[in-house]
Amino acid sequence: MSEKHTNSSYLVTDFRKLTSPIVDVRSPSEFCQGHWPGAINVPLFSDTERQAIGKSYKKESRLKAIFNGLKTTIPKTTKLLKLILETTLKDEGVSRSLRIYCWRGGMRSKAFAWLARTIGINTYLLKGGYKSYRKWVLNQFEADLPIRLIGGKTGTRKTDLLNYINNKNIHVIDLEGIANHRGSSFGSLGMEEQPTTQQFENIIAESLDKFHTNNATEIWLEAESSNLGKCRIP
Repeated sequence: MSEKHTNSSYLVTDFRKLTSPIVDVRSPSEFCQGHWPGAINVPLFSDTERQAIGKSYKKESRLKAIFNGLKTTIPKTTKLLKLILETTLKDEGVSRSLRIYCWRGGMRSKAFAWLARTIGINTYLLKGGYKSYRKWVLNQFEADLPIRLIGGKTGTRKTDLLNYINNKNIHVIDLEGIANHRGSSFGSLGMEEQPTTQQFENIIAESLDKFHTNNATEIWLEAESSNLGKCRIP
């Protein structure tokens, strides 16, 4: 869809059609718990700062929380502007716009967008923030899907077989690869740290969206138990 200059918020389905880099302005711990796959974390507040501002909102007032937020953010303005420029220019220097979200599409994303616009960058906000994205993710698992399971004992090269049959009509989801866990006695030995269950779900949902957009007819995956390490299969 056309990416015209706008200050408006977009629903998840429209936000997805844009092609600008995605920036998650939540705190590092929020981002680690789960985020839009491919998003870049440029936190407006640290975990400690977010906690302090949240307490002032609950115990004092909204106005006091806003004041504390500004007092925290203003000294970091130069650093934030530098990060914004690095983000917009990272893809061969062609992007001059950003998609931005926070938890509920509130003040953090709007403040960050205002800062980006002061240096001529177009901004597109996610209506409802990450919370609305999570709702979209969970909805992906409600549909009836043409799933085909492949089973077999450990060491029978099931993953190799899945990779072999992957073509335009068959969509393959490598659950073990996404979870960084082999689902057997080898577990996560020699693999990267596992994602959270929330992030595991986010990545699978994105894969299911590709299944729909590519007009494949079947989804093939390896039969697993209800968990792959600490990742629960939806």
